[in-house]
Amino acid sequence: MATNLTPTQEHVTPLHCFFDAATKYPERIAVKDCAKSVCYRDLKNQIINIGNYLRGQDIKTGDLIAVEFFPSVELIAALLAVQSVGAAYVPIDKKAPRERNQLILDDAQPALIISDTQTSLHPGFRSKDISDIINAKPTENSHDESTPDGIAYVIYTSGTTGRPKGVPVSHQSLRTLFAATDGLYHFSEKDVVLMYHSYAFDFSVWEIWSALAYGATLLIPDEETRVMPEKLARLIKHERVTILNQTPTAFSINAEKLCQLNPWELSLRFIIFGGERLNFQTLKNWNHHFGLSSPLLVNMYGITETTVHASWHIINESDLKRSESNIGKILPGFYYIIRPLGDHEWPDNSGELLLSGPQVTCGYLNIDNEESGKFVWLENDGVSHRYYCSGDIVQHNANNDLIYLGRSDQQVKIHGYRIEIGEIESVLAQMESINDISVIATHSELHGHHLVCFFTSTTPAAEIIEKLKSMAKKLLPVYMRPALYRKIDIMPKTVNGKVDKKNIIYSLTGATYEHH
Repeated sequence: MATNLTPTQEHVTPLHCFFDAATKYPERIAVKDCAKSVCYRDLKNQIINIGNYLRGQDIKTGDLIAVEFFPSVELIAALLAVQSVGAAYVPIDKKAPRERNQLILDDAQPALIISDTQTSLHPGFRSKDISDIINAKPTENSHDESTPDGIAYVIYTSGTTGRPKGVPVSHQSLRTLFAATDGLYHFSEKDVVLMYHSYAFDFSVWEIWSALAYGATLLIPDEETRVMPEKLARLIKHERVTILNQTPTAFSINAEKLCQLNPWELSLRFIIFGGERLNFQTLKNWNHHFGLSSPLLVNMYGITETTVHASWHIINESDLKRSESNIGKILPGFYYIIRPLGDHEWPDNSGELLLSGPQVTCGYLNIDNEESGKFVWLENDGVSHRYYCSGDIVQHNANNDLIYLGRSDQQVKIHGYRIEIGEIESVLAQMESINDISVIATHSELHGHHLVCFFTSTTPAAEIIEKLKSMAKKLLPVYMRPALYRKIDIMPKTVNGKVDKKNIIYSLTGATYEHH
């Protein structure tokens, strides 16, 4: 088996494990996309080629490199090559609005943008199409310069000010994540891991390294297959996928076609849920067809600032009978506190989940982390620890598992993407004819999780709604665009002068939704 990221190997990074796997399994398929596959030996050579080019461009340890690719073998080579020279990658999603990507680049100020296109879409930044570099014969060998305390990547999440904020994550945090979870998953060279998620979403980090740190195969579907459940089910069957990661929303769409397969047609060992709240009762049909033991179903809770995952719960029959969302036990290595809120809206024994440990990131890029209010120092067992304030409300059940109750702020998750409602409101409020605006996250059995935008204006509803849709399409990624726009006469307020969102929701009956 490939090198595992055990707690005693503090000098090891996931990238070190990749190079170890490339030595042990040079002929095994490392990455496979819809057009090609690459073995570990050849992927290593591609990484060396790109790494040597980056060194020739004076890229040094600690630099940020923006990476803008379509999902492919070349994307993975680029991500690992950036890390191999001691730099960190900043993912730029080609499907996101250019204006949002520009905000990310302006904040990150990358030393270089590498991409799979010859046309630079970002004037003012150095950029390079590395397509002709990747497959050249290596002229010299190279060494891995990644270190545990070095930054592996910076992923941008939604921000309250209307601007995305970057979260730098270290190699040590990644190492700790896989050391903490190896006892359950036992990833190995025999696995085939589906890379279902965008590399701008941190679920992809988990997918990439659960394959490449262990000598397994990372399978990248094309976009058509990814969004068409029938084709995805066929791919999972034919490629003998063993590890499937899904947000609950995605699984609710894909499960129907998977359930049309026979149990012996699936090679799945685990289906891992994450990214948003899981309603266990939606798994009853899956349980009817396949049971809960093969594959095992695991609900994981996590945040970008705590390196993808922070807890896990193996789903059992009793979960399917309850309405609560069980996120299980916190992973080894974390300290946690449930801090009471003193708010009558939540149960007495609930509170905000605060997390501390080596998976907690150093903070935000270019933001004073003390002023952000998201990181605090608190004493635990006589020792002071730095905690991340998650904003998630939890409580213990009788088995001492954590039950997820909701959010204490305006942050929500749609399709696994973390969204600050305030960012959407800030963007749409730029429309001159808008007086008041409020965006609400809601849920229905028919439409799933979605965003609704309420506004007041003297402009006719049809005219202003078209303008709002156009603005959202231009400035917001798909997952942050409201599904419904509704003009109201007066924005209801609480006695404290805040928007009364509970009152607004009552007007949603019979609403018509936009599908993106």
